[in-house]
Amino acid sequence: MAPEPSTVWMVHKSTGQRGVRGELLLEGDRLIFRPELTGTKLDLLGETVFASADIEKVGRSRHSPVLELRVSTPGIPEVVLFYFVKPPDMYSSGLPNPRTAVATYLTSSNALYTDEVDEWVRAIREELTASGGTGS
Repeated sequence: MAPEPSTVWMVHKSTGQRGVRGELLLEGDRLIFRPELTGTKLDLLGETVFASADIEKVGRSRHSPVLELRVSTPGIPEVVLFYFVKPPDMYSSGLPNPRTAVATYLTSSNALYTDEVDEWVRAIREELTASGGTGS
């Protein structure tokens, strides 16, 4: 069963570290990211669709609310991250150790989103299994 759509930020080498905010949906054998129209660069406005056959691995980043995909979708970098919270900007924290600030932010945010991210990982893996993929 597909999870309810979630608001996420898609991040990969073409989006930059801030990513693109939008909605994540699972429809049949397709994982779809629909960007918000406001504040999105014109070249990133279209839907990003990942066919089950193109998803090689799905998982979550340890201690953070981040879903990680490894894909072979043409025109998309092979690693795509979906943040369930706004991606932190390490250089705007103003703290002496910005890496610690980012880790603390993601770890504390994870407490709120663990179940939601786990549900997405489980649903995508189930779809991959049903369509003959592995995704683990």
